Amino acid sequence: MIRSMNKKSSLLLLLAFTTVTIAQATTMNKAITNGTNWSSTSTWSLGRLPANGDSIVIPAGYTVWLDINATLNNVYLTIAGTLEVDKNSGLTLDNNSVVGILNGGSLSTTHPSSTEIISIGGVNKYVGSVDGTITGPKYASSATGTSPSGFSTTTVTLPVTFVSFTAVRSDNEDVTLDWTTVSETSNSHFDVERSLDGAQWTTIGTVAAGAVNVENNYNFNDAMASANEISYRLRQVDIDGNAQYSRTVTVAGTAAGKTTIVATGKTINITFTRPTSATITARLISLNGQVLQQETFGPATSTISLGESRVSGGIYVVYLSDGKGWSIAKKILL
Repeated sequence: MIRSMNKKSSLLLLLAFTTVTIAQATTMNKAITNGTNWSSTSTWSLGRLPANGDSIVIPAGYTVWLDINATLNNVYLTIAGTLEVDKNSGLTLDNNSVVGILNGGSLSTTHPSSTEIISIGGVNKYVGSVDGTITGPKYASSATGTSPSGFSTTTVTLPVTFVSFTAVRSDNEDVTLDWTTVSETSNSHFDVERSLDGAQWTTIGTVAAGAVNVENNYNFNDAMASANEISYRLRQVDIDGNAQYSRTVTVAGTAAGKTTIVATGKTINITFTRPTSATITARLISLNGQVLQQETFGPATSTISLGESRVSGGIYVVYLSDGKGWSIAKKILL
């Protein structure tokens, strides 16, 4: 049963995170190279530009240059690092989209003018010549004002909502769930539920509540995950027994079964337990975020090789993606 808004056991959350939008943006597309352009596919973890429905993340310590005008619907943009809006560039977002700047994050412009604009639902939330640099924590949604008041720190008390909730499949097919809450009071625990069809749900674990009145970060590993597409949700339970559900997140089925990544000399060999069912993009990335090699392999691929003359000794990251939600990242010592 979803509890009413006047229950003491609610979470105090930022207004921007109360929209239905966040519950619908389920595919994470994260910046994986630092100091690169939004318009470059190599900037993004899915090997493509952010699209409708994505949860777009700029991690702490990363800068992305917004060098195009992009129109997107139903997206959740999290800026933990820096988003720099270039001249004559911006984002046109629909009413179901949210932009969140976290602590330590910033939104700014390279050439302050009236041509750098981020709008939500036709309302300008950020204008370069007016807003300059905005630092977090601040959030913009259809419920916040117009530039220069487009980003807000207003808080309201609501039934339990989650600041973030993601699911990522690892190279051994396990699925790791991560979620964050803010200002918990009277929270007992979270039941982790899994579904293969989106209708029948099974509780697969329980995670105890964290500290009161601070940001809490949680994780849960599903070591028994199916190779098929899987949906997850959280059932948050109060100490008085009332409960409500988080949004649902979904991970794609594995495109290639279990994946083995082994380095031999300066060559990285990647083997799939079954031929891939989709086109696979493989990237070899240095620890400073530079993409050293990128190769695309068609369906029915069973093995991939990277490296050779392109690398010297050291630690590198191998990143594989099918562009549809399946991805693997693994550090390799050469």
